[in-house]
Amino acid sequence: MNTRFALLAVAGMLAVTAAPGRVRPHHEAAPDPCTQPDDRAAFDVMSLKSELTVIALNCHEQERYNSFMRTYQPAIAAADHTLVGYFKRVYGRKYQAEHDEYITNLAAVEEQEGLKSGTAYCGALSDMFDEVMSLHDASELADFGNSQALAQPVPFTKCSTVVAAKPTPAKRRTKRKSA
Repeated sequence: MNTRFALLAVAGMLAVTAAPGRVRPHHEAAPDPCTQPDDRAAFDVMSLKSELTVIALNCHEQERYNSFMRTYQPAIAAADHTLVGYFKRVYGRKYQAEHDEYITNLAAVEEQEGLKSGTAYCGALSDMFDEVMSLHDASELADFGNSQALAQPVPFTKCSTVVAAKPTPAKRRTKRKSA
């Protein structure tokens, strides 16, 4: 088992153990942070990764998870980089703590969803590995994650796209010298 997988597994289990049945609300510092399309795509990729982590742990699918990570590592790293940018923009200096809390809460939410499903969980969701590995390329990860209706510990508000109009420069009149 690789170190990253083990750390994610421990973080997820600690989150569930520390707060059984309850995930601490994430939005404490920013009342209504909005997400840009790239932010939302990053949230979807990270949610998919978390779901697959939980499936791997609960359903003994570590090899399939490792294959997923080897295949999509660059895209997952890029999504995490975008997510860090989101947390910096929204939470400022507290971004690292908020990012870490989000990742922990994400694992807890995914784990809780798995517990609700009971014994049907592995049978129903192990096929997700086959589906994700059949994608044409990493650019499809976010859309696939979004299509799975995966749980998120944060609500999303799309940023308004109102663009301020540029002021039109006033025409300058030049004074003519009289002869």
